[in-house]
Amino acid sequence: MVISAEFLGMLLLIASAAALGLSIVVDVGRVSAEKTREAMNQRQYDKKRAALAEWRQKTERKRVDLTTLQARLTEFNGRRQKALTELKALEYSKIELVHELGDQDTDGEVFWAQLAVGPNFNELDRKDIVFSRQIWEYRNVAHITAPSAEQAHGMVRTSFSQRNGLISSPVVPLALAPDPEAEAEASAA
Repeated sequence: MVISAEFLGMLLLIASAAALGLSIVVDVGRVSAEKTREAMNQRQYDKKRAALAEWRQKTERKRVDLTTLQARLTEFNGRRQKALTELKALEYSKIELVHELGDQDTDGEVFWAQLAVGPNFNELDRKDIVFSRQIWEYRNVAHITAPSAEQAHGMVRTSFSQRNGLISSPVVPLALAPDPEAEAEASAA
């Protein structure tokens, strides 16, 4: 069987067309696969971008909440400190240390004087302070048994002098002494 040139050319043309068609199909398949992969990657990117935006919004809300809570904590700590200070002041005003001076067995009158720390109290050496520094944080009064107010005042001055960093109020009869609870209520109001 003899193959003619035309037949051979036709066969070659058909084989070339088939190879070209197959290469086009393969290239289209590759391009289609790349487009599909690109579309999947774009969807994943969009999902991650949306999740990131959502996390940023949540983070911003949490930051605002945290700032609000920190402000409330500061406010409540301030209130707590104020309440503790008032409680301590109230506690100190309720406690009264009484120093008795003079001979209680005599027929003398009982006088009253309030004792307080002077301006130089914190600068004094420990040995110059009567009793302990801690008792002077509370209300201190003296009950003095003496025949007269002048003698009672002299007893207070010698027992609790400015040299010891203490000052005393004027000496009054015990019956005229102010009520510490009334003073505490007046200072609280």
